[in-house]
Amino acid sequence: MAKDSIITQKDVAERAGVSRGVVSYVINNGPRDVSPETRERVLAAIDELGYRPNKHAQRLKLGDSTAKESLGIIAGGHSYNVLDRPYYNTIIAGLFDEVHRLGQEVRFFSFFDALTDPVFFNKNIHRDEISSLILILPAMIAENPDSQRILDQIAERIDNVVCLEEPMKGWPTVIFDRAAAARQAVEHLVNLGHERIAFLAIQDARLTGYRQTLAEHNLPYDESLVFTPDPSHVLSSAYEAAVEIIKMKPRPTAVFAANDESAISAIAAMHDHGVKVPEDIAIVSIDNIGLAEMVRPSLTTVDVPKRRMAAYAMQVLMMQKQFKGQPAASIALPTELIIRESCGHHLK
Repeated sequence: MAKDSIITQKDVAERAGVSRGVVSYVINNGPRDVSPETRERVLAAIDELGYRPNKHAQRLKLGDSTAKESLGIIAGGHSYNVLDRPYYNTIIAGLFDEVHRLGQEVRFFSFFDALTDPVFFNKNIHRDEISSLILILPAMIAENPDSQRILDQIAERIDNVVCLEEPMKGWPTVIFDRAAAARQAVEHLVNLGHERIAFLAIQDARLTGYRQTLAEHNLPYDESLVFTPDPSHVLSSAYEAAVEIIKMKPRPTAVFAANDESAISAIAAMHDHGVKVPEDIAIVSIDNIGLAEMVRPSLTTVDVPKRRMAAYAMQVLMMQKQFKGQPAASIALPTELIIRESCGHHLK
């Protein structure tokens, strides 16, 4: 894609072998229909040339400098809708609060999928449109090979990028220390006398922390106790995994869940199958979403500083603007164990 030259609809039309009118119909989705084959040809030309709608170039010519204080936010995708997840909602709300406090502007907020549309990409992912970009991409999106081409194009266009959740392409990242959070959770269970502890989580640094804690206490790591819910269907898949845990013989005396939603689903499964929490099975998790305190029994969980993560992400963006050419360091924020009812007391 071209970085700086201004590409016109005429250039796109010539590359695609169509009229300027057809290019306009594709960009504006009407008013006339365009055959799928022609549409694909036009979109390919837009992608190759890096075309952006004229109104953005016109705005620059008029001296509009608001892009210097604007940013874009890309969060999740249709396959992993972060807006369905309380954890991400708190982070996103924190970002908007920080943007407002700093007197800046969110130019666009979108799923990652939108970037596959060359019209959207060229319109928004451009240094004349935004000065900064925040990426909130779970691993299943960030590590997808199909995502790499788009991430490469972002790196060509935008200098100031910060990642929340998953590190990508050497960009500075603001996360919580997942391994340490897992150690806090599992350490609490071990201190209560639990030795057979099921793992209900994505296999990332949380699994590392789980295994480290078991090893530190000379407890064996048993792969049959590791359950990985589908991140696209957290509630239902965690419920199903909890049912499998209930059926195990000998049954685990405790469950460590990667997030509160999985833990709450597990509590529901236990209740539906006549298993008492924490009397029969103790449960601990990570996140500390608002619902964790309201569910019964209330959830022992590791608090993740979600709004602080958002605030730090904005600080990193500002530091990178101030010290150009000096990439900011990534930050892993500490977490805190919040003890409630779901783990009970020491095993007898």
